[in-house]
Amino acid sequence: MKNYTCYLISNKPEFYNTIRNSIYPEELVFFNGEGFPSFSKLVNTCVESCPTEIVILMSYKVLPTADHVKKIVDLINEGYGLVGLYRFGFFGFKKQLMRQIGMMDERFVGGGYEDEDMYIRLKEANISMYITEEVEYTKSSSSWNYNLSKPHFMNKWIDTKNPLYSPLAKPSAAWVKRKIDEVTLDYNLGKEVPTSFLTWEHTVAQPSKSRKYVQGPKR
Repeated sequence: MKNYTCYLISNKPEFYNTIRNSIYPEELVFFNGEGFPSFSKLVNTCVESCPTEIVILMSYKVLPTADHVKKIVDLINEGYGLVGLYRFGFFGFKKQLMRQIGMMDERFVGGGYEDEDMYIRLKEANISMYITEEVEYTKSSSSWNYNLSKPHFMNKWIDTKNPLYSPLAKPSAAWVKRKIDEVTLDYNLGKEVPTSFLTWEHTVAQPSKSRKYVQGPKR
């Protein structure tokens, strides 16, 4: 029995058949994203409903193959805490990751910045990630309103090397530190599953958006 489930999380069911055929013989579940106030809420709700420990999530904008699914599963089983083969457009993790560091932050209303937030939280927890852009991705305008998330990001983190600047704007973003705590969200992910995650020093981060968090002082 497979220990992972693949989801298309989207409000666009018309893309389901194309992506399902692309990852065949892997199975794909459609999780309706209509009406959610944030990308974080959508992810958290889907993760809670998932029957398996490993969760693989994808946008309608990606076109992965069964080999990409296998690679995500293999890297997770090697110990990577978060694996994204097109950043947060096609990514997976064990539920245990969220049991340890918390759910995605739903204070990022709309979409945007929640991926940056997770990169920092992984580094803070000394858990590795593997982030690339190797899956086919169709760029198009987003239905999320990114402007609503930026104020929370700026209130939550500070760049201690350049505190007057946005952590997103400077190469020294790896020096960001927490200003406010996570909030406890009421989700039931089941019992703890003891997991040995690779430490942050094993992180692979190819896109500049994630690579900037790898640079900086060693732990």
